[in-house]
Amino acid sequence: MINYEKVFNVLVEETKNYLLDNNLKAMVLGISGGIDSTVTAAICHEVSKQTGIPLIGRSLPIKNKDDEFSTSKLVGEAFCNDFCVCNLFSIYDKVSKDIKSFEYGHSIKTYNNTEYYGTTSISEGNIQARLRMMYLYNLASIHNGLVMSTDNQTEYQLGFWTIHGDVGDFDPLRDLWKTEVYELAKYIFNMYDADARKIGAYLTPNASYFVKKLDALKHSIGLTPTDGLGISNSDLDQIGAKSYAEVDAILQDFLAFADDYVNTSDAVEDYLEYNALYDIEPEVIKKVLNRHLNSEFKRKYLPIYVEREKYES
Repeated sequence: MINYEKVFNVLVEETKNYLLDNNLKAMVLGISGGIDSTVTAAICHEVSKQTGIPLIGRSLPIKNKDDEFSTSKLVGEAFCNDFCVCNLFSIYDKVSKDIKSFEYGHSIKTYNNTEYYGTTSISEGNIQARLRMMYLYNLASIHNGLVMSTDNQTEYQLGFWTIHGDVGDFDPLRDLWKTEVYELAKYIFNMYDADARKIGAYLTPNASYFVKKLDALKHSIGLTPTDGLGISNSDLDQIGAKSYAEVDAILQDFLAFADDYVNTSDAVEDYLEYNALYDIEPEVIKKVLNRHLNSEFKRKYLPIYVEREKYES
């Protein structure tokens, strides 16, 4: 059982300590409007209040949906000391076209006899993620800061990120499952609402401080999760599951099952034969575990993160 007040306080404290111990002068965060970057922004905002170290937020749309883009602005304006929108589509478009032009004539034939000239939908998504990270690391260098990561444990186990792309220096959420990130967001929402009511802020000129944050959190919680890369309509479409509760249940059960295995592929094979999650379709379990298995190589390259044992009871 997790106490989300303790989770929030520990994540704030650990992030603050890392910044101070390493004499860093800024936190740089790419804000998509999704639940992970929103919760990270709220954590960093509290760190900034306690230390004076600014949170520099950037919304970096390329192929983002309108609701994602509008929510990213709400989040940035509510939590950041320095925020603006920087549309990177023209840069992405040129890079993508140049790669295709350079590689034309050197096509790669795939198993289904389709030819690709330098890019695929997945590789173009990776280009987008890496362009965003170039932008954020440039800002971090200028301001002697660090780039915040926003990946959670579910995404980590599924390889749902781009190496040298949407992974930064320090990740407060890495040991929280996606469903837990949503619960933490709800706790933060209720925390701001309770604070506002306690001091009667809704009846004062200071109301906007709380209203902006509550509005940003509400919109982010209600947003359909996507990768922001235009690869699919939602994260769950790519993963092949009905809900994140389903995904987390599969991964948690499998990881406990596979604890004594040396070879992940052997564990997956045995689990698919003997698993006890009878209320989840076998095909869904297979899709989730195949993503886990196929992304195993990615988990060798990690940012610094806050270990779960620091906040779990």
